[in-house]
Amino acid sequence: MSHPDHLRDDDQLRLKTLLARSPELTAATTHVRTFATIMTNREGDRLRGWIADACADQQCVPAAFAAGLITDLDAAVFGMSTEWSSGPVEGRVNDLKALKRSMFGRAKLPLLRKRLLLTAASRRPQTMTDPQRG
Repeated sequence: MSHPDHLRDDDQLRLKTLLARSPELTAATTHVRTFATIMTNREGDRLRGWIADACADQQCVPAAFAAGLITDLDAAVFGMSTEWSSGPVEGRVNDLKALKRSMFGRAKLPLLRKRLLLTAASRRPQTMTDPQRG
């Protein structure tokens, strides 16, 4: 799951050994690394070519994933091309769901609301320029 440059020496050696033994794993690794580069560098314009390559490769494990991207290709290309992210919103939704599950059947809406607001406040970045913090 890590970038190959961030692996320890023994893990890099182990990975090279595994890749040398399995052409299927080598193909999948190549496709996954290319996809990660497209995402990291926001090169959404390369996504169509990546999908075509992944679907054409008979040994490719991510082919089903690539084919699934075709169903909403315009959104996938846009999402990988823009600097905008829904990550903060997804984080808040995840907080709400986790709190709701942890309190299921134990508390009513006022306590859930208070805990959610406290969680949101604790996750807010603290800066020196915040006028309320002095």
